[in-house]
Amino acid sequence: MNRSRIPAATAWRVFAAVVALVAVGCTSPASQPAAQPPGERTANVTITTLPSHLWVVPEGVYADMASTPPDGHANTQNLTWLMHLVIKSKESVPLTIDAVDVRFARAGQTVWEEQYPRSYLQRLEWIKGDFDMTPEYYLTKVMHGTEQPGTPEVPPNGSVSWVRIPFARPWFARADSLEFRFHFTDPQKQASSFTHTIPIGEYQQKTKLRLPFSGVWVVDAGNDLSTGHRRSGLNGLTSYGWDFVKLGPDGLPFRTNGKKPEDFYTYGAPVLAAAGGTVVDVRNDMPAYAVGEAPAADMIRKDGDIFTGNLVTIDHGNGEYTLLCHMLAGSIRVKVGDRVKAGQLVGRVGNSGFASIPHIHLNLMTGPKWLQAKGLPALFSDFEHIVTGGAPQKIALGNPITGWFIRPVS
Repeated sequence: MNRSRIPAATAWRVFAAVVALVAVGCTSPASQPAAQPPGERTANVTITTLPSHLWVVPEGVYADMASTPPDGHANTQNLTWLMHLVIKSKESVPLTIDAVDVRFARAGQTVWEEQYPRSYLQRLEWIKGDFDMTPEYYLTKVMHGTEQPGTPEVPPNGSVSWVRIPFARPWFARADSLEFRFHFTDPQKQASSFTHTIPIGEYQQKTKLRLPFSGVWVVDAGNDLSTGHRRSGLNGLTSYGWDFVKLGPDGLPFRTNGKKPEDFYTYGAPVLAAAGGTVVDVRNDMPAYAVGEAPAADMIRKDGDIFTGNLVTIDHGNGEYTLLCHMLAGSIRVKVGDRVKAGQLVGRVGNSGFASIPHIHLNLMTGPKWLQAKGLPALFSDFEHIVTGGAPQKIALGNPITGWFIRPVS
């Protein structure tokens, strides 16, 4: 999902703690105004966050000292955030966003602060109107349309969205709240401001996950800040997903030119359960698409599973479910109600759904039906990161980053 072609085998040198955004709903509650500086009024605006919650996820436990990077810490190195803000105005005149102050805090104490002047804000990503993470928005604005670029101005009785806001900070800068203070001026140069505060919780993953394949594969798209998964986050689900592609003995993903799905080493490869549990959802009837081909929008509106293609969803019995999708029609070996074990064959890779190229998409999520569920940040256990010119990094628990060559350790 949220496809891009295989990137170069480069990745963050960061391996650490990830702060991920989990969509519990489509929007967060409207902000409440905070105390204003003397003589400055509160702007008549509301601000919502997408996804609506931020969660802290500890990450990066190396299996031995030899695998720990020389600049690494024992357990954590980095924190990342990516979010979207929708700013709606009830003012009768346009508002110019002159500056934004950002404050990260823990237990009410400031951890760090940033100030963004207008000259900086103008270089960031804004779109006109309301950004959303629904399938319909994805269909009309991403798959079969474009988002209309905007600027840091809020139209009268209208809205603008500041989208794909990235943060990356050291692991020790863990915070439990994030505050945005917007400073506005109107055409008469009257100043106003508005404060939007977002709580940051800590999500504790319950299910031990293994990689859903054997051998060496590449992370074609993970959930790091640069990926379509994090930047679009279809339905608040794919923000935390991975796309995995198998490599051949020559290190390439396809045998000849990659023009047909069957040319990819991934096509027909076994898909393995990432953890034990009970099968609660299966689709096994959808044909493959050509490489780079996307399903028609009307087809997806009639059957939302066409996004995912053939799929298996497993309930792990603790409020967590895994989705495995884009499989080959007729290849799925399990049915609803079956008990499966970690590493068990459940199907084979195809190119069904919105896949573009054959790959395994995996998500941890909150419910049995992906169109209603929300994504959860997750980490995999016991795998190796293959490093060019060096020994593999043995990872006890971690987040495979886009471009990494990885293999499970069984």
